[in-house]
Amino acid sequence: STQASALSSSALQTGLRVPLFDLSSSPATSPATSPPASSPFERIDDVIMGGVSSSRFEPSAASASDHWTFSGILRNDGGGFCGWRTKAFETPLNANGFEGVYLKVRFTSDDEPEKRTYKLTVRDDQTRGEYVRQGMFRVPKATGNQFSTVLVPFSSLVAVRGPVINPNAPPFKKDTVFQIGMVISKFKIAASMETIEDFRDGPFSMDISEVGFYSEENVGDVSPSTFPVMSNTTKSSFGRSVLGPVFKLVFSEKSRRRRAALNVLVDRAEKKNGAKKGLGRAWLQSVSVSYRNRARSRGYLSAASTFARRLVADSVKFFLGKTLKLLVFYPIFA
Repeated sequence: STQASALSSSALQTGLRVPLFDLSSSPATSPATSPPASSPFERIDDVIMGGVSSSRFEPSAASASDHWTFSGILRNDGGGFCGWRTKAFETPLNANGFEGVYLKVRFTSDDEPEKRTYKLTVRDDQTRGEYVRQGMFRVPKATGNQFSTVLVPFSSLVAVRGPVINPNAPPFKKDTVFQIGMVISKFKIAASMETIEDFRDGPFSMDISEVGFYSEENVGDVSPSTFPVMSNTTKSSFGRSVLGPVFKLVFSEKSRRRRAALNVLVDRAEKKNGAKKGLGRAWLQSVSVSYRNRARSRGYLSAASTFARRLVADSVKFFLGKTLKLLVFYPIFA
């Protein structure tokens, strides 16, 4: 296991702000422990929806850095969200006595942070099921180099499946926090799929220097044993062992880039001819160009073999993708 970026107990006496992750060091570590072998955070982008958004959450490249940077590119096609989350805690955090989670943030990519939706995500069970708790918050415009402290009360968290509220979920359990993260998205938290009207896609960048629990009243000393310890091992399960390879096949980076290229062909044909071409015809056009190029360079037999392999592979990906979207949806943050 890896000890996360916790502060020493001597820094935890105020009770108003209890940092869980000190991102002012690179890599983020506890002063009392050695640096982790890998990042304690995981990326969660809209791959599961066939989207092409991408992001990174890593120590800032700037010299004398006092933060990590969450940056990437948001795309409307197929998804519209990016996020990060901690690896699952081996032992859950007990947040009794605290009112919520705070983040110290600084939005740096543009002066329109209000054109995205920001959500804190918290998981209060160990199953990694399809429901998580989320609470929306606002990120203010940056003022110079100053960080702003954002407060997300536990009382604002609702159970969601994707961005859709689950009204029948049990109450949030503050004493079993197994995971914390955040998402930047075009989706609101609502009773149905609802997006913000003036969503701004494209590049984004946000600096984060600290994440922790807060309370308006003094809660006393907090034992270091409550600090999150990340699991470096992945528990085997039928769903993970079976669906994992399927997800990699259908939602790989290569598949998403090919899908994006096909969408570009469709858009170009629509602008040129005034009628929508469809992905099927765009796929045939793409394959025919590849076939001719390979036939000239490698011969017709090699070109025919490559065409057959791609036809089978793309057909399998298409039907698996449709099935997963219909039956599984995306059981994560959006």
